[in-house]
Amino acid sequence: MDKQEQTARTDSYFCLKDYDAYGFDLDHTLAKYKLVNVFNLSYDSISNYLVNEHGYDARIQHDLHKYKDFIAKGLVLDIERGNILKLGAQGEILMAKHGTKPISSDKLIDIYGGDLMFEHSKTILKTVKNSSKDYRFFENYFDIPGLVAMARIVDILDEKGGSDSKKHSYLETWSDIMKALMNCYTYEAFRMDTGGFFPGIKKNPENYVEKCSDDVKTWLKELKGNNKSVFLVTSSYIDFASLLLETIIGKDWKSYFDISVFRARKPAFFTDGHPFLRIDDNNIEKEPVQDLKKDGLYSQGNHKELETFIANITNKKHPKVVYFGDNICADCFPSKNYADWATVLLLEEMDAEGYLCSDGTVPGHENDGEPSKKRSKFEHSSLVTPEEIEYLLTEEWGPFLYHDVKDEKSINNGSRIMNTFWGSVIAKYSCITVPSLEYIAGVPLSHKFQKFTTEEGNTKGFHPGIPSSLLP
Repeated sequence: MDKQEQTARTDSYFCLKDYDAYGFDLDHTLAKYKLVNVFNLSYDSISNYLVNEHGYDARIQHDLHKYKDFIAKGLVLDIERGNILKLGAQGEILMAKHGTKPISSDKLIDIYGGDLMFEHSKTILKTVKNSSKDYRFFENYFDIPGLVAMARIVDILDEKGGSDSKKHSYLETWSDIMKALMNCYTYEAFRMDTGGFFPGIKKNPENYVEKCSDDVKTWLKELKGNNKSVFLVTSSYIDFASLLLETIIGKDWKSYFDISVFRARKPAFFTDGHPFLRIDDNNIEKEPVQDLKKDGLYSQGNHKELETFIANITNKKHPKVVYFGDNICADCFPSKNYADWATVLLLEEMDAEGYLCSDGTVPGHENDGEPSKKRSKFEHSSLVTPEEIEYLLTEEWGPFLYHDVKDEKSINNGSRIMNTFWGSVIAKYSCITVPSLEYIAGVPLSHKFQKFTTEEGNTKGFHPGIPSSLLP
């Protein structure tokens, strides 16, 4: 085997043992939420604010379960038109709804042209950024309740005939929903007991988040061995994050990390060069800090100064870093694109829909319709409840990774090609994708996982198996 061939073979595998430092996001990564409870808490907080503060129709309140099949990760809101789009790998529109109502193929062509290309698709494909007055995409579970509220309000506006300018109505509505999201999630709300979301979780955190298993806790300690470093970088503020970490790991949670960074403002953590701030004993941000200390707790910051800290801890001039996160645009894209870190994406939809196991079965898809224990080399029972599956999987929109386009070219090497926009992004910006940390925590650090390749629609990076939606 020549050197070039050997390098290519090495590049096709991901092995934890090869890395010097292991970074973790918190929300939906280390902290696995009880999704149905969190969805409903978020939606109630958002809809109550819209009704009480902005006078919206009270029919939008307290019945998210009626619209659970409308919930889907990866959708894009065309704000000006009030349309919700599912995009393909090239940015083309695969299907769309106006509010919650389907848009016919002919109507779509009238609106977007014969190529069915959303005019902002190139920008989304290039930047994977969510800062625009024209569109908003939804690829995390905190934002999705806002999408449901928007769709329902569009329905009500249409039912009432809209205002003198529907264009203005949709823009104004989304502006109000953004205010509702900010009211719900702004970091000050935890300390002030406002917004609905944080007060609800503070009252009973065990009702909203799962405890880490002993397997995961043991694995985190194992990662710190042999002069390696483990760190936390989360956009949550320290008061909320501390509550979560104490709930899921225990009062000794600080001992699991060499450094913990809060309110990191990802993806800006990887692009803006903001200084690290000291956090005082009252969890208040103070002056900028020049030298990061081991076991320190900091706010904001940037990846370059963090890498300097990691280099000092590991005695490696150019340490190799891998980062675990659930958010493609805030975790995977910027850490790989700007910091050149390896990335592991957590995708709970995999657990919900099932995946191809080593014995050729797909859990939860047996002939009798009853779910069974997963029979892969990663011996874990299902980590999502039947009720969570109803919220995570949708017949209205179809799978997150695939859309049926009746195209023979959609089959490649025994599996369907990922033809949705987010499927293409996953393969491009994550080394491997797993349903949760449970599926990697019990595997030897020397295990070699096959990585995603640059081949269009490649599925080799899914572990422990190919998601059910991609099976022919």
